[in-house]
Amino acid sequence: MKNKWENVKLGDKLRVLRREESLRSRQYRGVLVRVIYEGDFFEILRTEMESKSILEDHEIGIFPVVHFIVEGSPGFLIGSQSGDDLMPGDSIHVPADEKYRISNSASSRAVILSVLFKGSEQEKTQAHECAK
Repeated sequence: MKNKWENVKLGDKLRVLRREESLRSRQYRGVLVRVIYEGDFFEILRTEMESKSILEDHEIGIFPVVHFIVEGSPGFLIGSQSGDDLMPGDSIHVPADEKYRISNSASSRAVILSVLFKGSEQEKTQAHECAK
């Protein structure tokens, strides 16, 4: 089913672009991923990671992505290079062709807001084929 913008007018100034069709979630191994918004060209995800949990890149999609750290201090392993733990307010960009892993080694949960840039239909098809 192809996503279409829904334009619902509420009063003179407020317009709802989508109504309740995008929110879905998946929970596994201490990681809860919620799709807040899903469109043709980008997605917004909210990920909650319990202590000692790991999230692999292919589990959310092989697309260019920007991760914004909202809570906690998760660590990122990009390629073979591990970085420092990030702090709330930090953000990181990862290109589509880069393999990465996010881990929460802290004793408290981590919350990450992610924007996936899906691009054209051709790029989406290629990304899904690579993930197989």
